[in-house]
Amino acid sequence: MEEQDVQIDELIEGCRKNQRASQQRLFAQFYNYAMTIARRYTGNIETAEEVVSDAFFKVFSKIHLYSGTQPFRFWLRRVIINTAIDYFRSELHSLQTTELQPWHDGENDPDIVETLTREQILGMLDQLPPAYRTVFNLFVVDGFSHEEIAATLHISIGASKSNLARARQHLKTIFSHDFEFSRKA
Repeated sequence: MEEQDVQIDELIEGCRKNQRASQQRLFAQFYNYAMTIARRYTGNIETAEEVVSDAFFKVFSKIHLYSGTQPFRFWLRRVIINTAIDYFRSELHSLQTTELQPWHDGENDPDIVETLTREQILGMLDQLPPAYRTVFNLFVVDGFSHEEIAATLHISIGASKSNLARARQHLKTIFSHDFEFSRKA
């Protein structure tokens, strides 16, 4: 067992005993990791911070459910994703979807894709309607199947597939528009 694993195990044990110092250290150690995941799902930093805060509250109140059979990071990741999905569900009634804009597909320069930064990719994902962004993240980034997505989001498998196809179309449109705009500038 590596030294870092021992430290995490000690922090987890301290959290199980409700020790504030252990909770603070665990939070500090995994905050950036948690924000990266939450940010992909929420579309903005403020909401991601809210999701991370809620996720860590769940972690600390449910730490006894962590069995240690998998790395803590994987368990935490699942808690964050589920918290983001819960947030998405609670906001679902106020969300609006947008229609695709009729931008043309223009010829894509393969080199432009290679030069995209993480921030540019997140910016494109941020422009997706929340339902599309959530399904895209679950399927493409986190490797969920359409069956798992349907069960998790309480939608049909067909809706999951449709949202993924529409997310990809939106991203293609966003990319084409941004690419055309940058070529003209």
